[in-house]
Amino acid sequence: MLRETLILFQGISYRRQKNLRREGIFTWEDLLIKGSKYFSPDRWRIIEEEILNAIENYKSRNIEYFKNRLNKRDYYLLFEDFIDFSLFLDIETTGMDLYGEITVIGISDHRKNYRAFVNGIDLDENLIADTIKNYKILVTFYGSRFDIPFISRKFPYLGDILKRMVHIDLCFLGRRVGFRGGLKSIERQVGLERDSHIQGLTGFDAVRLWNEYLSGKKESLDTLIEYNRRDVINLVDLFEIEIELMRQFYL
Repeated sequence: MLRETLILFQGISYRRQKNLRREGIFTWEDLLIKGSKYFSPDRWRIIEEEILNAIENYKSRNIEYFKNRLNKRDYYLLFEDFIDFSLFLDIETTGMDLYGEITVIGISDHRKNYRAFVNGIDLDENLIADTIKNYKILVTFYGSRFDIPFISRKFPYLGDILKRMVHIDLCFLGRRVGFRGGLKSIERQVGLERDSHIQGLTGFDAVRLWNEYLSGKKESLDTLIEYNRRDVINLVDLFEIEIELMRQFYL
């Protein structure tokens, strides 16, 4: 997807990108070969240099170069080309305000390899930081407003690591393709299912389950982790759906 993204270059909007594609220009290489006649000589010299720089940085897997050239709302364009460096994350807490406690941090890669870090067991920011050190893209749902501020307050070092990543918030990406509501509502809209024993559970139930666990009901922790696992895993599927819709609507 990234090598077909022409909006990286100076003076190319989404509209102009579509116009260039009507002329048979789909990739950076197409633009390099055919593009000069669509721009003034001065503008073309700039674009030509930008294309060559993009190719070199793509070869060296320098995601920071592209992060700095894209608007944050367009970070989704990086996902397919850096998919192996993508981390999906969701947290559970004792309440919605930032003064509560984190009970679970769940993470997964794009292959749905899930891991939970649980308060009182292994919820350690150094351990989590070491686990995610090779990831460069962070995918959440409303994480820019909730999960990351919450983590940053409790674990500043881990929060700084997450803030430096390319952050794609599926809540706001989804709004661009017409989705409204919370994660559970959108899951129903697109047909993502949950197992019957966690179907209908909400963040309030996550608090209840944690309190039951603290009271000695060990199986409640299993249910809480499964609830979080489904939150995280469904982000993988939802992201693929949103990317396809973005491709249809905008690209």
